[in-house]
Amino acid sequence: MSPLLLLFVISTASGDGTSKSSPQQYLTLKAAKSAGVKEEPAFEIVDLYPLNHYTKVVNNSVSNITGQIGSSVFLPCRTQHSLERQVSWVRRRDWHILTSGLTSYTKERRFSVHHPEGSTEWTLAVKYLTLDDAGTYECQISGGAGMVSQLSILTVVVPQAVIPGNGEYHVDTGSTISLTCFIEKSTVAPQYIFWYHNSRMINYDQERGGVVVHMETEPRVMSRLTIADARPSDSGNYTCDADNTEAASITVYITQGNKIAAIKPRGVNHGSLLQISVGVIFVTAIFEHFFLTIFIRRSFMNIPSLIPLPD
Repeated sequence: MSPLLLLFVISTASGDGTSKSSPQQYLTLKAAKSAGVKEEPAFEIVDLYPLNHYTKVVNNSVSNITGQIGSSVFLPCRTQHSLERQVSWVRRRDWHILTSGLTSYTKERRFSVHHPEGSTEWTLAVKYLTLDDAGTYECQISGGAGMVSQLSILTVVVPQAVIPGNGEYHVDTGSTISLTCFIEKSTVAPQYIFWYHNSRMINYDQERGGVVVHMETEPRVMSRLTIADARPSDSGNYTCDADNTEAASITVYITQGNKIAAIKPRGVNHGSLLQISVGVIFVTAIFEHFFLTIFIRRSFMNIPSLIPLPD
């Protein structure tokens, strides 16, 4: 395979992010890739020409693409003619050449170009999205009239499960537990939303019985868990989770009414209270009389007689 020439627009920027007045330049790279070799090619600078060396450079479109982590996205690029080897996809973050024509220049098989024969579409497919894939991708279309650059700005989002409430759910024994979970920031509705009681998945729980899970995708992606006849063993942590989604949890407390009643103050019988009070006063009076009599007797026995006794 003959060497492949790839053209790149090089521009400088000042510290505040604005372009300097110096002219843009083309940087031409030569990919020395032999037939049958799948390793990344080595690139060398062949020439550095000013902008006016080529007839025309146009940035004619910008596409904003949002993809969900773990899913696939397709970045569009359309040409005037079906010209193989003159369309290249470049990742601007590190200026890595991903594809040129139908040839891949990266070891990551997640990247590929889709170009049906005779079509003007050169779509870059990115599978199994990661957060690091976010950024700007450039489709460079070079031809006799110059080069056209089409940009795709890719944003990668992570869906989040949300259970309304303050993290706690209280329900009486024998009532129905009803929990709702919403999946936010989801570009593709998950096929399944799973519920866990502590660490045990309960979507299809037949041992407990009375467990129902209902899922909707419109107008919002949500799942509702209902458990009939709540019992003390149903208390604990409940988690809502889906594929490639940040899970959400809530703690369920089962309130037993009879225990609450047991700690209520009982009614007061005023008649009994009066009888007890009278009895206490009577017993106290008897003890006071008894101790006072003993004290007086002992006191008189210790006082010397004031009247002299006869000899």
